[in-house]
Amino acid sequence: MSRFERKVERQKKEFEFTKKVEPQKTKFQLFKENFGFRWMKINIKSTIVLMLDFILVSIIFIPLLMNVVGARMAFVLGHGFITSFLVVITFKLINKEKTVFWQLLGRYCFLVILLSITSFIAGLLV
Repeated sequence: MSRFERKVERQKKEFEFTKKVEPQKTKFQLFKENFGFRWMKINIKSTIVLMLDFILVSIIFIPLLMNVVGARMAFVLGHGFITSFLVVITFKLINKEKTVFWQLLGRYCFLVILLSITSFIAGLLV
């Protein structure tokens, strides 16, 4: 009997289960990950919402801005800043995702740069 007990003791293994801790992302990493198009899921619904955002800004906000600044500047400011804000908020609501402020800021800054440049170029061509 004692021989059996020794054998069991030698083969006894202890397993320790631990949970893998995910490293916390910094604010800059969250900003950098969302500075691009990866967060935009394009489908029929999102395309319609994008068009509505552009139309809303074109019909309501740009004429109001034209009273304060010039037409070209109103076009750049309207589509650059206001449309970017609406697009970021509507995509957040469409995707129903929990996002941190820094993720939204990265998305917003990316769209502001992109839409401001394209609006400026379109304003020059018209």
